[in-house]
Amino acid sequence: MSVVKSKRSQSQLEFLQTARNLQIFTVQKCVNTIPKRHTFYIGQGLAESAASVYRNVKRGNSIYPLNQHEVQMRRDFFLRAYAELQSLVSQIEVAYELIRFDEKILHEWASLISSEMKLIQSVMKKDRERYKNIQ
Repeated sequence: MSVVKSKRSQSQLEFLQTARNLQIFTVQKCVNTIPKRHTFYIGQGLAESAASVYRNVKRGNSIYPLNQHEVQMRRDFFLRAYAELQSLVSQIEVAYELIRFDEKILHEWASLISSEMKLIQSVMKKDRERYKNIQ
């Protein structure tokens, strides 16, 4: 059953798909855009940061809190993913200054990162409301 496009809303698990898309996009750009002589200095770091974001949101989502400690663990994973996104932005800026790849790539990367940041922030906000009564 289809939903009319104007009536669609944001999926609760969209942050997982966006993180996965970011990792795939980053690896593709590292392989296809970054010259081989820069792969070990730039490409590997970018790919590892994107993979770390995906791993952390996946780990955070796998925790179904029953107590305050588990709520904090879940939040910590989302905070790590958010911090890694901030780091990824800095690494991409350095890569762009060194390599000067196409600006369309840069804008698409920035769009993926920006949407993932917003999604993670919204998940953390919903978690705060949802788990505020857990002891």
